[in-house]
Amino acid sequence: MIGIDLVEVDRFDNLVLFDKIGREEERDYVFGVKNDNLKRQKLTSLFCVKEALVKALGLGGSGVSMKDFCLCHDESGRPEVKLYGKAKEVFEKNFPSKQIAVSLSHTKKYVTAIAIIC
Repeated sequence: MIGIDLVEVDRFDNLVLFDKIGREEERDYVFGVKNDNLKRQKLTSLFCVKEALVKALGLGGSGVSMKDFCLCHDESGRPEVKLYGKAKEVFEKNFPSKQIAVSLSHTKKYVTAIAIIC
């Protein structure tokens, strides 16, 4: 299964949105930089990767919370995802012994993310 999303950074000019979509462990990722545009890019990245995950898992319209997903990075900086709540339940039930790979890319104007269950 594959999910992909593309979002304009300007849609996320309000950093307060973090409280609706972000987990505490993602706070440094977004707010750990001084440049406001880069903060918006990172916030948009959170939303974008979570939307791609919703699509890959087939959870659209299910009421899953954006906080059921956590974007993190390994020691080399490669993005990874942790699942919680309903997202974790669905993944474990429908995709046993599978893994999730995610990739993100962003510019000053756009962020794209892809999630692949393999």
